[in-house]
Amino acid sequence: MTNFAEKKSMSRLFSIAFWMFAGLLSGACNSGNPTATEVKGGDAVGDSSHRELPIRHRKELADAVQQQSRLYTTACHVRKIVLYSDDTRMGGKLLDIPLPGTRKVAIPIDVTLKAYVDFADFSEQNVTVADSICIITLPDPKVVVTASRVDHRQTRQYISMTRSKFSEEEISRLTAQGEDSIVDHIGNYGIIAQSREDCARVLVPMIQRMGFEARNIIVRYRKEYSEDEIRKMTRFRDMP
Repeated sequence: MTNFAEKKSMSRLFSIAFWMFAGLLSGACNSGNPTATEVKGGDAVGDSSHRELPIRHRKELADAVQQQSRLYTTACHVRKIVLYSDDTRMGGKLLDIPLPGTRKVAIPIDVTLKAYVDFADFSEQNVTVADSICIITLPDPKVVVTASRVDHRQTRQYISMTRSKFSEEEISRLTAQGEDSIVDHIGNYGIIAQSREDCARVLVPMIQRMGFEARNIIVRYRKEYSEDEIRKMTRFRDMP
């Protein structure tokens, strides 16, 4: 009985050792063939690298975008009240006397800003495609002051009897200063960010028709622009 129990125990140990050795052997065989790695969305990557879209097809996509020409995307209406107080004084270095009376003006102006993207020089260099992802890098945006109007009905002058009214030339000069002030603070209106969103709404459906899914299309500018850079992109009137 004792010999039989010992034999049974040794047989069990041998079986365990065999399967442990088989497991190690199996692991060693598989070490040279890693399994595919999953990325977001569940697609297997394995050892495949990103595949660039051939230049010919990228050019076709770029040509389709370029046909948008000058794409106006966003309009922004700004109302500003220009306040001015005339503190004119008379005299010179030896005599400096303020003129008596009050001379003030409040001029409401309505300014229209429009943002656009000019695709004249857009090319396949602005298109990046890797696998199913399409990235469109937009040219630098532009902003133009397309309209500026003085609200004469709401303009108010506060003039003492001893002082003269503001002339049309003075009103025009103050209006121009108000326009310049709007441009100086143009970064506060969010027109560039809105332009990017509106441009994407135009381009994404067009790129979808070329076989890309909306979630895989990225429309971007080449950088984030500072307020000073936006000012430099802005000009008055839409001259041809």
